[in-house]
Amino acid sequence: MPASSPSDQSPAVRQRLLSLAHLSLIRSAPLQLVSIAEAAGFDLVDLRLSPATPTDRVYGKSELAELCRELPPILDGAGLRVWDVEIVRVLDQTRPGDYLYLMETAAILGAQRMKLVCDSEDHARCTEIIGRLCDLAAPFGLVMDLEYMVFSGVKSLRSALELVEKTGRSNLRVLVDALHWVRASDIGALRPARPGGLGYVQLCDGPLLGPASREALIQEARTSRLAPGEGEFPLDKLLEAMPPQCVASVEVPLPCGQEPLAHARKLRLAARALSERHKALR
Repeated sequence: MPASSPSDQSPAVRQRLLSLAHLSLIRSAPLQLVSIAEAAGFDLVDLRLSPATPTDRVYGKSELAELCRELPPILDGAGLRVWDVEIVRVLDQTRPGDYLYLMETAAILGAQRMKLVCDSEDHARCTEIIGRLCDLAAPFGLVMDLEYMVFSGVKSLRSALELVEKTGRSNLRVLVDALHWVRASDIGALRPARPGGLGYVQLCDGPLLGPASREALIQEARTSRLAPGEGEFPLDKLLEAMPPQCVASVEVPLPCGQEPLAHARKLRLAARALSERHKALR
């Protein structure tokens, strides 16, 4: 049977659903990622179908159409769902309509969310573009999640929440990535049960003291994360402040020399242990 939706279970009985982020196994093609996620015991999977970095694969329309034919029956057989499709990069010159085909693909694959990053410092322009993106995504039943990063145009939780409020769309949330939460010094800014605005969480771990330069911060985010429980991040505090039992996507790139399935299994076990410990502390 397919994995349950977060809304299919009462908060008192359901486990937190865990998704395997594509960055964790970025060299794996979508079909391979789904196979690994199933074998590792994940509930959900995130797919990077639009490039986030200069080295990411670029999918043409014909390749996305082929995925739409091949992947749904594999997902059904695996009992998995696509949680998130990424990534929409917002620049001053971004044309929202250029992402319409990606939204159509996400909907066909059964995704519930699409991730976006704002690379513009012009927040008035960002608000306009993101609002239009949300309008295009709404008929597909997609929620857009804005991920803030200290090296992007939206650098803090506060700025991200303000942008969401100004955009005024019901299908726009803030994605809180544990790494960016710590690097933005937002540990004290995220309050439990904050009304609205927050979406889901990305889990990883690392040292509290991060790199000094922008370039090193980017490199850390892309290659140097740790599994939950292996670092110093206050992850229990993070989960306590997020919406109850929100989906957790585990985003920890594969270290050199490690086998992909073993890495995925390690990440799921670490994330499940964190989630269960947090539930016991509540």
